[in-house]
Amino acid sequence: MIQTESHTALIPGRNSLLIYAGFVGLGLLTWLTGLYLTGQGAAGLRIFGPEEIGLIVIGGAGVWLAPRTGFPDLLDARVPDSQRFLFPFLIGLGFGAADIAVFTLVMHPAPVTGLMPFMQPFPYSLLLYGSGALYTDTLYRLIPIPVLMWGAGNLLLKDTRNEHLFRGLALLTSLIEPIDQLITDTPELALYSFMTGYAMNLLQALYFRQSGFLAGLMIRLGHYTLWHILFGLWVELLN
Repeated sequence: MIQTESHTALIPGRNSLLIYAGFVGLGLLTWLTGLYLTGQGAAGLRIFGPEEIGLIVIGGAGVWLAPRTGFPDLLDARVPDSQRFLFPFLIGLGFGAADIAVFTLVMHPAPVTGLMPFMQPFPYSLLLYGSGALYTDTLYRLIPIPVLMWGAGNLLLKDTRNEHLFRGLALLTSLIEPIDQLITDTPELALYSFMTGYAMNLLQALYFRQSGFLAGLMIRLGHYTLWHILFGLWVELLN
């Protein structure tokens, strides 16, 4: 766990703020691209809109508070790039491969003849699911965990870096997505959906704590790369 009391470690670095501003720009680009393609006659596109972009903007508060509550900055020099990017991305790929296996072998063993609801046309899918991953992790981690740690730490615990508080928040916030997206086709699939969803969200929270927000985000990007983007591209190429 990276802990420091130096003043410079309590504020996000300039490059980290520029990266996060770029994330906001990515959301804007995704929105405008979706509107343009729809205007050109593309049907069935999911639009990443102003509400999603607004939430990412609010996530800047999480970037600002994260170093003050014991999380590494986005580009903390003490975190190896392998821990920030490579290892979490590989973990995400593993979750994506498991989902594809379950879908193709159990849920939909017949050949997929068109894009499923969780797919979008390539290369628009790159923008949509890249922005979608950022939105989801901002909603479930970047905003609630540092903000609640800052508030409770100042008002109740007098310790904004309290590890017990972080663990409780990690366990609770990791429940939200798997419950919201629970697959209820069969009890076995429901169990698989909940267990893998909870495991991935909890790992994201732990990587966020140990290696910064980008590390947790890379897990989701790895999952989305296989499950949403490459799986969708494969279906398009076959049909």
